[in-house]
Amino acid sequence: MTVLFWASAIALFYSLFGYGMLLLALSRLRPRRTPPAGPGDPPNVSFLVAAYNEAPVIADKVENTLALNTGGADIELIVVSDGSADETAEIVRKVDDPRITVLEPGRVGKAQALAQGLKCCAGDIVVFSDANAILEKNSLTAMLRHYADPEVGGVCGQITVEGKSGGIGFAESLFWRYDQQLKHAESRLGGAISAQGSVYSLRRALVRPPAPGCTDDFVISVGAVAQGYRLVFEPDASTVENVTENVGNEMRRRIRSSERGWRSLLQNAGLMNPLRHGWYAWQLFSHKLMRRLNPFFLILLFVSNLALMGQNLFYLATGLFQIAFYGVAAAGLVWPHLRRNKLVALPAFFTFAHIALLIGILRCLFGRQSVLWTPSRDGG
Repeated sequence: MTVLFWASAIALFYSLFGYGMLLLALSRLRPRRTPPAGPGDPPNVSFLVAAYNEAPVIADKVENTLALNTGGADIELIVVSDGSADETAEIVRKVDDPRITVLEPGRVGKAQALAQGLKCCAGDIVVFSDANAILEKNSLTAMLRHYADPEVGGVCGQITVEGKSGGIGFAESLFWRYDQQLKHAESRLGGAISAQGSVYSLRRALVRPPAPGCTDDFVISVGAVAQGYRLVFEPDASTVENVTENVGNEMRRRIRSSERGWRSLLQNAGLMNPLRHGWYAWQLFSHKLMRRLNPFFLILLFVSNLALMGQNLFYLATGLFQIAFYGVAAAGLVWPHLRRNKLVALPAFFTFAHIALLIGILRCLFGRQSVLWTPSRDGG
């Protein structure tokens, strides 16, 4: 039990803090990469948006996309309505602009919706973006400047999560701030690990349609790495997202994401070979694989600590701390008003996120596969 306690404690510390500390230190030893000046004409760009029941936001998304600073690039917008039961497709069609294409393949799941949309993408660069992601005006030009470097295969944008004064949004906003700092450092060292679906772009020639049941943004973006290119992180390509405070909706979303993420990671396990992918392999192992194993480390730490509490004051103190931590977390998840207190919100989010991660991985291991998707929004 002592070995289990310390092994799980060390693994958790490395995953939560140690990797970040090492990464930030190592990245400072590398010179900052500056995109070269791009000669010639700007590339043509295809924006691809998969949408399911996004009528409340899709008009703003279309307006925002067509109003972006293009730097002279020609753009087209392909919106794929994945069997929406609302007026998503009709709203887009009402916009009189020849640059817009609307597809309605039926309810096929996001992966197949993107695959259908990719067939219509004629641009040199494909920009993937969520229907509710409103981009900063210079996001496109910030991404395009990196493609003057022939080693760059894709560009990952920055997501800022808006949190309320307490609750899930507040806790997740703290997590995303930390995660964005890691992405900065990873980009300087071995390259960005992968993209997040709100905003990212790839060279069209490198895009491979994602398989059903996988995390589309992860699979599409790491496909560039598998083909020998780098992903870079561009903080000026940015969007702000709001987090739902509905624990049930967010739990279901996270479970689906975890299941697909675990399957996608295993299917791309070869990218964790340091002999072929160097620093990137270490980053992928630490940021993605180790983080997904945290629920198992937490269980081992808790169970071993309970068994050791009678040995000495140290194990008694750590055991009582864990019991109190999860007790506060449970109270925050059962009674939402308690999450307005930050000392309750943080344990609640930490516990809730790892429960969803554990369930998602177990679903994958037991052969469950989620194909359809439902965006998680407040009020719906």
